Amino acid sequence: MKIYYTGLNNSELFCDEEGSVKQVIDKFTIVPFTGIDDLEIGWNYILLWRDKELFISGKINLNESTEVTDKIPVLLKLPEEMEGCVQAIPGKETITILSVKHEIWQYKVFDKMWKQVSNFIQAADDNSDQEYTVKIFQGGCTVALTNFGRVYNIPILVDMPKRVKFTDVACGFDHTIILAENGEVYSMGMGSRGQLGHGDLEDCDNPTIIEALAGLKVVQISAAGWHSAVVTDQGDLYTWGWNTEGQMGIPDEGTKVYATPKPVDFMDTDGRAFDASVKKAQCGNAFTICMMDDNSMWGCGSNKYGQLGMSRDALTNSRTFLKLNTAIDEKEIKNFKCREWGAIIITD
Repeated sequence: MKIYYTGLNNSELFCDEEGSVKQVIDKFTIVPFTGIDDLEIGWNYILLWRDKELFISGKINLNESTEVTDKIPVLLKLPEEMEGCVQAIPGKETITILSVKHEIWQYKVFDKMWKQVSNFIQAADDNSDQEYTVKIFQGGCTVALTNFGRVYNIPILVDMPKRVKFTDVACGFDHTIILAENGEVYSMGMGSRGQLGHGDLEDCDNPTIIEALAGLKVVQISAAGWHSAVVTDQGDLYTWGWNTEGQMGIPDEGTKVYATPKPVDFMDTDGRAFDASVKKAQCGNAFTICMMDDNSMWGCGSNKYGQLGMSRDALTNSRTFLKLNTAIDEKEIKNFKCREWGAIIITD
């Protein structure tokens, strides 16, 4: 397995010839870490997985003698009672971890302190089976999804729609979108930039169905910054929210806010629309990257930190999706992620 990274960088894994950390990686570059299994992108550091061990690399004072980590990633020692972790989310000051025991732990990176989050799950009406957390996500808040399909804005259970089971969740700066088992999409949070998709700029405290997507079966969701993206079972992409950098892939410079989901058209290099089939979409803070069914990678929005894998001198932003020149054999691409101001591609 190989992992390639592009975008804003604070990790000492990427240095110039003088040994200084390269702040911008503007092409997909292999992560030089032996045995790497996965990577999570943070604002000022990255987390690296190797076997069951978790390493941290970036501008975090983990050593008493230095202001940044050593020239190699530092092993993050997990509490023994955690018995390992299955998910880790890097926040600016806190790493949030879901353990193999379905417990949630938080690590204060500057204070070097661990804390277990108290059990917040309320007994369901039918409590014949144990309810536990299966996924966590963090944006402006930390959200937990349980095996019963319920969602907590930790530690509070959100007001669940009747007979609805949620299967996935994604968060932006101050909004959350949630995928239901039947393919419907709900959202909650702040709506000042249209990021809720309800056709207005009002806030919403509880999960509310996005009516504009009614009749469509959504199979994958993503959110970051102030925009969102979803993929349907037909391979269509819909985006909504703030479009200041073109992160929605909608080429209308006169409109900065789209409060209703819009279908995205894809153009070839000659400017002609073609019938695209999107397999997966991922939102970064002001950019979006998609993988097509042929494994080709397409991106739009801000390229301020090279997060589209292109030189900043050649491209500052794009309001339409461009095919990305990853210099990676598309047949070998297994997965990809976007978060904050960076993106990774995972290959076999």
